[in-house]
Amino acid sequence: MIPFDRAEFDGTIPTRLRRIVEALPDAEALVEDGRALTYAALDAETDRAAASLADLPPGGAVALVFGIGTEAVIALLGALKAGVPAMPIDPAAPPEDVMGLFAQVARIVTAPAQEAWCRDRAGQVPVQVGAACAAPADAIPAPRPEDPAIIYLTSASTGPAKGVVRTQRSLCWHAGLQTRHHGYAPGDRIAHLSSFAFAGSISAILGGLLAGATVEVFDGRRHGLLALGRWAAERRITVLPVTPPVLRDLVEARMPERQAWQPRRIIVGGEVLRPEDVTALRDRLGWDCAVVNRLASSEAGMIAEWVVDPAAVQGREAVPVGWPVEDRHVTLVDEQGEPVPLGEIGEIVVSGDYTAIGYWNRPELTAERFRPDPERPGSFRVFTGDLGRLHPDGMLEHLGRADHMVKIRGYRVELAAVEAVLCRQEGVAEGVVQAVRTAGGDMRLAAWVQPAPGVEINGLTLRRRLASQLPDYMLPWRVGVFAALPRSAGNKIARGRLPPLSGTRPDGMAPPVPTRGETERLLAEIWSEIFEVDEVGREDDFFEFGGDSLDMLQVAAGLYEHRAVFITDSDLLEHPRLADMAAAVDRLTEEAA
Repeated sequence: MIPFDRAEFDGTIPTRLRRIVEALPDAEALVEDGRALTYAALDAETDRAAASLADLPPGGAVALVFGIGTEAVIALLGALKAGVPAMPIDPAAPPEDVMGLFAQVARIVTAPAQEAWCRDRAGQVPVQVGAACAAPADAIPAPRPEDPAIIYLTSASTGPAKGVVRTQRSLCWHAGLQTRHHGYAPGDRIAHLSSFAFAGSISAILGGLLAGATVEVFDGRRHGLLALGRWAAERRITVLPVTPPVLRDLVEARMPERQAWQPRRIIVGGEVLRPEDVTALRDRLGWDCAVVNRLASSEAGMIAEWVVDPAAVQGREAVPVGWPVEDRHVTLVDEQGEPVPLGEIGEIVVSGDYTAIGYWNRPELTAERFRPDPERPGSFRVFTGDLGRLHPDGMLEHLGRADHMVKIRGYRVELAAVEAVLCRQEGVAEGVVQAVRTAGGDMRLAAWVQPAPGVEINGLTLRRRLASQLPDYMLPWRVGVFAALPRSAGNKIARGRLPPLSGTRPDGMAPPVPTRGETERLLAEIWSEIFEVDEVGREDDFFEFGGDSLDMLQVAAGLYEHRAVFITDSDLLEHPRLADMAAAVDRLTEEAA
């Protein structure tokens, strides 16, 4: 191991990399598709990439648009050496996420494969194809520890993308933790699976390279995740950083036979880790390596982590993220910013050194989320927007985003709690629950589901199962099943790009049987408006559309408006089938006359 001295936490990426290159010039630094790049070769390539940026104006940022691989890493290290703020962009990102940010950089650097994609979105910003300069430039001034180094785009899972600015010293600290906490060292083979536009990829890229390890690149988009397990075994990967969805892919269908090989460490982050995920590693794969669950954010960097004790997570809905890492202090606060009592839910606020320093060209948002720490002059308290709960022993439980706590029918609902029940259902690989506002102005829950490989499920059947396990106010109004859910660069579910569920009949419902008579047609129109569906039939069931007693009040109001007759919602609730309800309406109308 090449020690990561405490003083180097306050240094720069080029300085630490130079130490590694001098110690291990012939060691493998990067390997992709069997092609290896030594540390000496990596140093030379990144010097050329830095030279290509030497003419940028002071303070000008560069957007780097590359797929997963060696080219991306070279371009990133070149910018870090040149002291130019680098904005890594995933070419799979939606145009609306990047076009506004492209206008805020001085240059776009990309690979030939992404040139057309960039020029279509660049506007007046110049596009440079290739990260290397043909001839070395004059000496480039060395960056300072406090200089902006990376502008990470947030995942845009819940809103427009923003650029989070991290300094050279912040990146050094984050990379150094991998050596200090997880023993990254020469001889390790660390899997690099995520786009460099995902802030979590720093653990593999910089954590590995600044420890003298070998970073092994695997592009799941090109090779497919079916090949991931075989590749990891062949390359004898020692550290496997994954998101929970990728981990489940490995367990469910990617490695059906137990492997003689196993990594020494699996590091999980990005989404909620479930206890059954940890159990499956042992039961299905025969792995007994350390599994680390961690919480990090683009704004705060590393927050907490825990080497999971499988026995301690049984019966929980989610695996805790552990204790704050060094140089981190975590406080949970209420909506007024006041600390909440131990065991209560609050927003996670992180203080300490080495956080991000704000948002790129967004001073108003920076002031909102990065507030001065009254106990540490010159430091920030980062309001993460995440909810958590502290256990008596100081362990942190992550409960999702603060904007994922909603009120439905007057009840306070944690979306993460509903998602936990949803994801436990047989055949569900991934699921997400969101609050949606109906055409009538009501807030309802809706669920989007991705089935496990080879499994067929429908939303109606799944909703019936959930109805036996959730109270009415937590039951999703609509459940949609999709072959794949949209993902961000970090493989998180992109909540802002989920397909609409309104407009069509619930997934799994039988085709509509044509209505008969005026009352059935009137009820079909009222139902169609309430449930936002295009077709309603006489055999349809009110509750299978997601209806409840409050919806029935709207039906009663609609009947009064069109028939000038008052029929109680309780009378209607006894007849949920549309044809039966129409018959009851006709009978009650006659009796009222």
